[in-house]
Formats: sequence, structure tokens, C-alpha cells
Amino acid sequence: MAKDVIAPDHLGVHQFQAMGSPCRVVVAVPQGNDQAAAIVARQAGDLVRKLEQTWSRFSPASEISFLNSRCGAVTGVSDETYRLLESADTAWRATAGRYHPLMLDQIEAIGYWRSWDEGTPSEGDFKLAHPATQQPIEFYPEIKAVKLPSHARFDPGGIGKGLAVDMAVEICLAAGATTVGVELGGDLRVEGTPWYGAEWKIGVADPFDPSVDVGAFTPTAGAVTTSTTMKRRWKVNGRSCHHLIDPDTGLPTESNLVSVTTCSSLAWWAEVAAKSALLAGSTVAPDLLHELNTHGLAVTNEGAVLKVELPHKAREVQ
Repeated sequence: MAKDVIAPDHLGVHQFQAMGSPCRVVVAVPQGNDQAAAIVARQAGDLVRKLEQTWSRFSPASEISFLNSRCGAVTGVSDETYRLLESADTAWRATAGRYHPLMLDQIEAIGYWRSWDEGTPSEGDFKLAHPATQQPIEFYPEIKAVKLPSHARFDPGGIGKGLAVDMAVEICLAAGATTVGVELGGDLRVEGTPWYGAEWKIGVADPFDPSVDVGAFTPTAGAVTTSTTMKRRWKVNGRSCHHLIDPDTGLPTESNLVSVTTCSSLAWWAEVAAKSALLAGSTVAPDLLHELNTHGLAVTNEGAVLKVELPHKAREVQ
């Protein structure tokens, strides 16, 4: 969403903090009813806040924390959480394990055990890091229950944020919205007619200088997300850390990519594609994004920009 473009008065705009990030919902409804649009935007915001309470790994009272306390046991979950876990399992299989949802132990081992809003991570122990499990999540659809592998905990992470964006868009479209833009941190999804021009144009910031764009996406609709090692960084015993973990080692990836931005129809899928491509590195990332049917724009640690376009959607990357 063009952050420097102010939404007209007839749009409903709702801005708040959720999942450790600023969130912005912009909605238009038929006949330009600004009051109705504002109600729809707030309903979408309420859903995002509800999902945060349900999925937060930092809250002992969340459904995800309860699920993680029952590793190895069949546990009933809500419809929203079942959908999240199904999406995560689909992503794990589609990426041959490059995206891995069961690495909460690993991310906490290097110090990321509290919300970023509560302070920079610092207390960790690299000796506790270990490769991710190869055991899958088990699903029991007839009773809406799941079973995590023993000694492996689920981290909603980026896929939770992306799915929250998708579900917020869905609730707006179901309410009759003709234009929707939902932005949550580095995740954005748009539908309908832009309010600022003939087409959506979503810039991709240079990870080394966010004031400059290295490219742009012009989707007719869909999601754009960014995964980067440049933002949330900290040190443990003098060693640099970030939150993108290599499943093969349980440690922060040493990929030569520092940022990957992807464009796809769904935000949660774009999230998975961006993270997986970043972990794969510049040699493998282009083929992987093609396999995942996802446009991409990647930046290496030397500042080189790589663009991946799909022939049937060539206009989407500039």
C-alpha cells in the first residue's frame, strides 16, 4: 500500500498495533458510504487483534501456548488455529522443509523468547540450538484436533501474520467492500480498485537504505510480503543473531540473501515463499520461487538485486 498516499474521506481507515507491528486497514464500500466503510475496517481490525490473542507465542493464555504445552498429545483447537496449522503443514511440504513451522525451541535458544516490544533479545545459548524435527504435525479433521510431535513446538511467526492479513481481507470482502487494503508490518494485501490511481503500485525498499526503492510490484490484486535479516537483529555473547532460522542447523541462516519480497494471491503463501527463498540463497531462490508460482525480488548481501518473474504475470515486477 502506498504509505505516502492519504486515503480520501469516503474510505474507512483503521490503524492500530498488532503482532508487534503497525496495522492499517483501508476499505471502500458501494455508494461511498464512509460510515459503513469505517465499520467494516474496524471489524477487520477486531479480527486481527483476536487472532493475535489466539496465536501469540508470547502470551501464556493463548491457544498456541496451550497447544505447545501439549506436544505429543491430541489437542482440540479452534477453526482459526486449525486453518493456521493446516497452512503451515502445506507450506512445509511444498517447500521440502525449507519453511519449517516447528522451530520455537530453536528461536528461543538464541534469545528470542519475549516480544520485541518488551526489549531486544539477548539471553540465549547457542549450544541449545539443534536441527528441526522431521516429524509432521498430525491432523484429526473429524474432531478439529492436532498433535504436535513430541519435543517440537509451533511458532506462528510470519505465516500467522500473513494469514491474519488474508482473513481480514476476507471479512471485508464478505461485507461487500469494493476496495480493500490490509497492511501488517511487512505484509500487504490489496483487492479491488486503488484509491490513488489506475493500478496498485507497491514499492520494495532497499534493505540497506529504506528511503530508496529497488523495485515495485503492480498486481491487479493479491499480496506482497518481505522477509529480511536486516531489521530484527541482536547479539548473544558477541555473536550476531536474527530471527530467520535454518531448519538444518537450528541457527540463524547464513544465506547470501538479506531480503526477499514476493507477490502472490495470498499473504500467507507470499510469506512462506519469501522466507524459503531467503533461506535457500541466491543460487536456488529463483527456481524455488518458480516452483512456488510466486514473483520475487531479492537483494544479496553485496547489494545485487535479483528479479524473478512468471511469464503469465510479467507486469507484476518492475
